[in-house]
Amino acid sequence: MKINKILKITLITLVVILLSIISFVGIYVKDKGRMVNIIKDYNLGMDLEGYRRIDINVDTSKEKINYDEEGKVITSTDTTTKVASSEEKAKNDESVLVKENYKQTKTIIEKRLKTMGLSAYEIRLNEENGDIVLNIPEDENTDVIVSQIASQGKFEVVDKDTNEVLMTNDDLKSVKAGYGTTSYGTTTVFVNIEFNKEGTEKFRNITNTYVATKTTNEETGEETTKNKEITLKLDGGAIITTHFEEEVTNGVLQLSVGSSSSSSAEEMQASLTNANNLSALLNNGKMPIVYEIANNQYIASEVENDNIALFISLAIIALTIGMICLIIKYKEKGILSSISLIGYIATLLLVLRYTNIVITIYGLVAIILSIFVTYITIVKVLENNKKMENIERAFEKAILRIMLILVPIAVIAVVFAFNSWLWTFSFGTVIFWGIAISLLYNVIITRALLLEN
Repeated sequence: MKINKILKITLITLVVILLSIISFVGIYVKDKGRMVNIIKDYNLGMDLEGYRRIDINVDTSKEKINYDEEGKVITSTDTTTKVASSEEKAKNDESVLVKENYKQTKTIIEKRLKTMGLSAYEIRLNEENGDIVLNIPEDENTDVIVSQIASQGKFEVVDKDTNEVLMTNDDLKSVKAGYGTTSYGTTTVFVNIEFNKEGTEKFRNITNTYVATKTTNEETGEETTKNKEITLKLDGGAIITTHFEEEVTNGVLQLSVGSSSSSSAEEMQASLTNANNLSALLNNGKMPIVYEIANNQYIASEVENDNIALFISLAIIALTIGMICLIIKYKEKGILSSISLIGYIATLLLVLRYTNIVITIYGLVAIILSIFVTYITIVKVLENNKKMENIERAFEKAILRIMLILVPIAVIAVVFAFNSWLWTFSFGTVIFWGIAISLLYNVIITRALLLEN
């Protein structure tokens, strides 16, 4: 029986050591000549790492529109057609500048951010004039997000020569980006534009119309090929100009935006990021109003790194003193309890990394609070065991008492987690996971370590 107990304790201790190494140190592998930690990093909040403040304002400017003799609009790329008349036209008509459209724009921006994988952000809308203030974390993708977040998302398929609009956002069903493999074995970044039922029929007709046509000169017999082409546009800017070799009936247009045969791994990743952001723009609808970036400013964190390090150091010292007290008072069970507590901390920190929880200052407080609650639970177990001389009953009694405290905390945590403010969201989600893991961990690991057999 004693041998089984030793084997059990040894096995659990080894698991705790492994978890601690992974959580506190990481797992390093060699990548391109340097050692890289493959364990996911923490998702730190804007109050810890600084953030980008972006003022997105309603575009009040006007644009000059030129017309030819037939009254058709002359495109900006057309430098040969003679201008017959011109007019100044506001980019936003007064009729669209209403509160409903402001709110819809805010909703579209939020959807885009989530599609781009950004969960930590703060957005405020001035419902009187439509101006938006957006705060997002500062990282390697921030500039890309800033360059695209205010785009209207106006999608058009136009005749290259006449600029006639053939398809719009109303014809889209979904847009997806990803990696694919060509028939030559090279990897490519692609964007799949899938049209809805009505758009599929329009696109089928386009693929039969915009093709390469061959003509023969009757006098010389020389054969020439002329391509009738379309241009895909986003917010008036050309994405690609193309024609078709055969009819497309499945309603899917696939665009290649990068290939491993001509691009480095970093360029391929950048192409994929741009492709994903394009899909984020088109999948979440066209903004009813044209906006512009009025301000793009980095705001440094008000919290000094030294202060955070001091806070964490004090927490570690307090925890160490607490574990020493356990060992002095409860001897062997104090040692086992300390091992269990270290394993809980390692587990909690790993879970917080892989659940993509944003860690703010309040999140750090929630982590400390979760560890404190777990420490108190273990102390109560040991105190009850000393009185009852039965670790099983002592454990059950301690868990029941702690549950009376944890239930209201859990309710508050859930309320905070559904709040739109980032600090309450961080505090609530960390506390929720801290409590859930504490209960499961104590029932499985701590209980197994402290049982007599």
